[in-house]
Amino acid sequence: MRQKIFPTQPLSGSNIGNYWNLLVENDFKVDVKYIPRMLYTSFASLFLTSPLGKIESLFKQKEINQTDIAKEPIFIIGHWRSGTTFLHYLMSKDEHLGYFSNAQSLCPGIMFIPAYKQFIQLHLPSKRPMDDVDIELDLPQEEEFALGNTSTQSCYHWWVFPQKMKSYFDKYVLFQNLTKSEQGKFKCTYTQLIKKISLANAGKRLLIKNPANTGRIPFLLELFPNAKFIYLHRNPVDVYHSTIKLHSRLIEHFTFQKIDKKTIEQNTLYFYQTLMEKYQKDKTLIPSKNLLEISYQDLIQNPLSTVQNIYDSLDIPHFQQAQPVFQAFIKAQQTYQAEVYKPNYEKENELKQIFASMNI
Repeated sequence: MRQKIFPTQPLSGSNIGNYWNLLVENDFKVDVKYIPRMLYTSFASLFLTSPLGKIESLFKQKEINQTDIAKEPIFIIGHWRSGTTFLHYLMSKDEHLGYFSNAQSLCPGIMFIPAYKQFIQLHLPSKRPMDDVDIELDLPQEEEFALGNTSTQSCYHWWVFPQKMKSYFDKYVLFQNLTKSEQGKFKCTYTQLIKKISLANAGKRLLIKNPANTGRIPFLLELFPNAKFIYLHRNPVDVYHSTIKLHSRLIEHFTFQKIDKKTIEQNTLYFYQTLMEKYQKDKTLIPSKNLLEISYQDLIQNPLSTVQNIYDSLDIPHFQQAQPVFQAFIKAQQTYQAEVYKPNYEKENELKQIFASMNI
């Protein structure tokens, strides 16, 4: 098993200007326990990522600006822990599709710098902390990490500054209380990232997976009116338990601040309800031919037929050519065991009543 050498901190891939702005926005609230983590991240950003990023910008920015997105993306959406990662990994085996890799998303400012992967390799664990899924540099990743390493406008800053979890969610998932200037900045940053990853993937159609995009459908349709959307849904009680684990584990690895478990639980319920309400409202904006909703159970129990249905329903070509690699990936995953939560029946009944009462 590969062992990381340096701390796992995604902001190590940020430029120093962005990193400084984040500290300022959060009033430099860093708990004493996490000062060494903060200082290491500062060092990596100032002396490695930032100077290399300036070199990349000098030689590649013009080409990035001139890149056209010829093929509208395919967006995989749904609440966190609904099976989006498995589908992302599976569909990424289709060589006709491009995607953000772990390396590109964690160090978006230096993805065209030779040997940049060696820097990331020093920080990358062999397994994801929340579910023991393999992590490799070239495996798919969410563009949200790239957004966080390029701007202050990412909800994933909530794992570094968890005392503002709700604020990050409201602003950068729901797009609430954003000024016109902030909206314009987000659009510019996101467009630049999509152009850059399109260039890195030689113009392939992009497969983009990001639960946060579940709340950004109007924004995504503004950029890509004919984009395809695959929405995954799962039993909300299972989603709740798994999301609590996600937040707890990643806060443990990334945070500069302390936060209590009760607050994480309250935030998780709030995130679920508001995100699902917004999705139900916004999905009507997507042309019916461009949206497919699938269940986690169908995906896990019948992955190949589910993917074939996705390709057929959304008119995505090349399923037959990709079928052998899909089958090989599915076979390789058969030994994976998802975590089974030990039920606390009183708590489970309480959660069921809470979710049943939600207007979703």
